[in-house]
Amino acid sequence: MLTSYQLSPPDIRWGDDGAPHSSQFDDVYFDKESGLEETRHVFINNNHLSDRWSSMQNNTFVIAETGFGTGLNFLCAWQAFLNSATDDKQLHFISVEKFPMTKAMLADALKMWPSIAHFSQPLINAYPDVCHGFHRIELEQGRVQLTLWFGEAEDGFAALNADVDAWFLDGFAPSKNPEMWSDNLFKHIHRLSHQGTTFSTFTAAGIVRRGLKNVGFDVRKVKGFGQKREMSVGELNTATAPLSERMAQGKSWFNLRSDKRSEVTKVLVVGSGLAGANTAYALAKQGIKVEVWEQDNVIADGASGNPQGMLYPKLTTQDTYLNRFYLAAYLYATRLYNKLDTVGTFWNQCGLIQIPKNDKEAERFQKLLDQQLYPQSILHAATNRKDSLLLPLSGWVAPKKLCETLLSHPNIQLRLNTKLTQLQYLGEQQENGTATGWQAASTSHSDVFSHVVLCTANDSKAFSELSHLPIYAIRGQVSQMNVKDAVNACRQKGESAEKINIDKVLCEFGYVSPPLEGLIHFGSTYDLKDQDTAVREEGHNRNLTILENLLGLESDTFTSKDCEGRVSFRCAVPDYTPIVGPIQSAESYQQHYSRLSKNAKWKSNKVAEPNKQLYVNIGHGSRGLISTPLSACFIASLITNTPSPLEQNVSHKLHPSRFIIRDLKRSQNT
Repeated sequence: MLTSYQLSPPDIRWGDDGAPHSSQFDDVYFDKESGLEETRHVFINNNHLSDRWSSMQNNTFVIAETGFGTGLNFLCAWQAFLNSATDDKQLHFISVEKFPMTKAMLADALKMWPSIAHFSQPLINAYPDVCHGFHRIELEQGRVQLTLWFGEAEDGFAALNADVDAWFLDGFAPSKNPEMWSDNLFKHIHRLSHQGTTFSTFTAAGIVRRGLKNVGFDVRKVKGFGQKREMSVGELNTATAPLSERMAQGKSWFNLRSDKRSEVTKVLVVGSGLAGANTAYALAKQGIKVEVWEQDNVIADGASGNPQGMLYPKLTTQDTYLNRFYLAAYLYATRLYNKLDTVGTFWNQCGLIQIPKNDKEAERFQKLLDQQLYPQSILHAATNRKDSLLLPLSGWVAPKKLCETLLSHPNIQLRLNTKLTQLQYLGEQQENGTATGWQAASTSHSDVFSHVVLCTANDSKAFSELSHLPIYAIRGQVSQMNVKDAVNACRQKGESAEKINIDKVLCEFGYVSPPLEGLIHFGSTYDLKDQDTAVREEGHNRNLTILENLLGLESDTFTSKDCEGRVSFRCAVPDYTPIVGPIQSAESYQQHYSRLSKNAKWKSNKVAEPNKQLYVNIGHGSRGLISTPLSACFIASLITNTPSPLEQNVSHKLHPSRFIIRDLKRSQNT
């Protein structure tokens, strides 16, 4: 595992002509005089992309690249795709980079190409914080999707779940960077390819040609660009294993994919809270028609209905796949909220201060800082709070307003007072076009959907397909107080009213956010095995203790008579990990993967049953503002059979079938 999520920027020398030159690899990123023409010749023309795009039958086309560099290849592909493909098609571009440029470096490099500024500026604006892992960027209103892996190329492709149509094998010359062109890299290139996948590369080096031939590609030399004598092109002409088996990597029980690209006609999303609203939006912005069924008469009236919530990722001192998920989700959520809300309707990126609960946690915070595990842009020491951490990308969200914004997309139809009472699987999609998928019914409405996503939180046990999931409800009471009442209470106690001027979210045992519409929101209680829906004075008193500690006030500064509140129930999971992915039959798994009960290390690429296009997105607990946007993006990638925004091992941690597999493995010890 990693010792740091930080990555070293490239060591760049800028030539007299302004072109970047890599000191690490003693090579140029591009030729100033002919960089665009070379990219178009080597990668666009020699993969025959314009012709393929103008006649493409599938809805999406996937390109994968070794070496993002300045993004020039991506920008040329983006431009050519818009010129060649019809408006209903989508481009997915995946690239890896071990030494990613900073946003400032990228801007300096790309200003040399004013002819593509229309494309380069949106890329610069959307460019993520430089941090290890996958980063999903959406451009052209979702029509162009860029997935960046910052880290080792081999690790990135090993972690990738995608079906690639064309490869741009770029990066620095093999003679300057031989470590990248490993046998494992070529094996992953083959795993991610299908019959008909093409590649092109500027190099004719033997290490590249042999590596591709060894994994089954037909390889040939053609005329290089300009003065370069030769380059290499080719394609995979042999049949490959089904997609589900190619992605399995020995763990077919965590299957995510359908082997056939099933048609997405209309998707049903059940639930209008954070998980449901984000899922509907992630699909809708890709042109998919979505119905959202909400059993109540208003949206987001459960745990997503609190007036104010905070982005609190709880980053750890250890690199785990769960921590990788929350880090990636945190960065994705902040980018999404910044894009959706530029005027402060529901989102305020004010920052968050994480205060240690005790000396042991203060030591952990110091260890985290000493390790320099995270980039400074993500986490550093707070200057005005001893032993505390500052997360500058964090802030607060008004969840219901966020859900309203997400659900306002024109491709979403919202049905209130519509409780799902029946869900029947109609079988596999038929080639003759007859209606298949899922028949869903409520007391007042019935329809057929190609795909269904259950975002039903604590109501999920009502569905037989989800009855085996070990979710449970945790009661939480939040409190609110008028700012004027808080100021008066401070003055009566002889405390400085300046302490009420909260400009950042503060978190310790609980939290308090900067005032919203004249109210301070704080809390929250954490009540196990408590189903009481009533707001209680005792809960207010606990929350007031939290507030007084966070603000450094004397106890009993405030009284519960000045408080109002709300009770909701978090949907929690024993392993503190959301449940996101396709729903499979427990009986089928227990039958097909019974060998795990005798050998927990057994591996298999054979999938027990085909994906039935039923998905779940629940169990986000108190971190739904962070985890639901990326989880929704992940669900959308599964439904559309497009590249996943999550690492393979991360998606395994979220997989709904993990509990079935865990129980099978445990049974070998009984």
